[in-house]
Amino acid sequence: MKLSLIRLTLIIVSLASFLLTAGCGSGGGNAVTPIQPGTAVVGPPFILKNSEFADSIINQVNDILAQNPSNADDWTKFLHYFGDIVGHGAYDVELRKMLYISRRADGSQVQLSGLLILPRGAGGTKPAVPIMMYQHGTEPYRVNAPSQFLVLGHNPFDYPEVIIAISMAMTGYAVALPDYEGMGDNTDIQPFVHAQALANQVIDMTRATRNTMSGLVGIVPPCSWNGKLFLMGYSEGGFVTMAATREMQLNHAGEFTVTASAPMAGPHDLSGTMREVILADTTFKAPYFVPFVLTAYYSIYQDSRLSPDYTLISPFNATLPPLLNGNYTGEAINMAMGMSYDPVNLIVAKSVLTQQFIDDLTSTASAIYGYLQQNDTYRGWAPNMPVRMFHNPADDLVPFANSQVAFNAFSSAGAKKWVTLVASPDTVYLTNSTVPTVHVAAAVPEIHDAWQWIYTNF
Repeated sequence: MKLSLIRLTLIIVSLASFLLTAGCGSGGGNAVTPIQPGTAVVGPPFILKNSEFADSIINQVNDILAQNPSNADDWTKFLHYFGDIVGHGAYDVELRKMLYISRRADGSQVQLSGLLILPRGAGGTKPAVPIMMYQHGTEPYRVNAPSQFLVLGHNPFDYPEVIIAISMAMTGYAVALPDYEGMGDNTDIQPFVHAQALANQVIDMTRATRNTMSGLVGIVPPCSWNGKLFLMGYSEGGFVTMAATREMQLNHAGEFTVTASAPMAGPHDLSGTMREVILADTTFKAPYFVPFVLTAYYSIYQDSRLSPDYTLISPFNATLPPLLNGNYTGEAINMAMGMSYDPVNLIVAKSVLTQQFIDDLTSTASAIYGYLQQNDTYRGWAPNMPVRMFHNPADDLVPFANSQVAFNAFSSAGAKKWVTLVASPDTVYLTNSTVPTVHVAAAVPEIHDAWQWIYTNF
């Protein structure tokens, strides 16, 4: 489920040097002061030229292809997908870190961070562009949040979704990437796959982005908002995109009208499809999903039946919870659960769970089932705007059934004219991981196709 496993880093060596050099000359580019409730601030701009960015990517891919690598077909496909986006780029962009006030699951205020990418018109012109809210994929490691792309000393190669977002911004979108609570500057427990909290945090950054583009946060913006609003995201980002779209339609229609939404490969059916994944007797390539959910829900619901001592067998009840504090990668958590990458040794996800919790998870009358059902993103609404779900039918981490269940529910609720489900079968394997996944390899084709759908239709 971790999109950062796509090592796009291999293709932009010259871009890394450019970014790191520019970062050194920007005075840090990341320093912003704490803010008061009801306000938002953005840091100083980092300017990225369209031609330098595009040329760097294309040249590096061509250099790799010239070496005739074993996965040359995948590099060629990558060049097609990624090159199509940057090939439509008409703008330079400025990247700014944003701090804004949002809400935790309990309604209390919290200061969160995110990354804002704004198009710059030629010759001092100020283009009017749509807002694109981009929700990032599953990521337990705090420093891999989008805003940290600008931190001096961080490797820009560790932020492939930011690289993609930059390309999309160059085609004429103000792209905003929320870090989420527990990520970036915030050190809370991440509310992983908690629909309401994450939806609220996206909406609050949407508001802050709108205000920034209106000149209300102390900067002269390089672009203005044309009133169109798009949402897209992959993996957990697909889940968050669906949840935020629902929340905007049901409770913020007077403030925001979603033009179109593209949730990709999201775990929308937590109480059904994803519960079956957890309970399966087969091995799973991203077992850290299980303690990630449990840690988040225990923090939010404060139910003793979600506590480590109730849900996890020894020694995992003691060893796993400290790893969900934002300071460890998904791979590190997987290995702490008994999974190995060299040699490869996969585990059954439920192997760390107590029998009493497995029994609860199996029962549709249990509290845990209720919590999962409460967070199914297709429940309680029928979209009244274009929503297109993209999902690879062979997805091995977030099964296609998640999107199929959501599509069926929307169709039954009378929204079939608005909702489409695209089975996206292509993959681009660029990772050298010993445990490659279809879910990770499907990301580039799906993100490209979601961008293309929005770019050509709205």
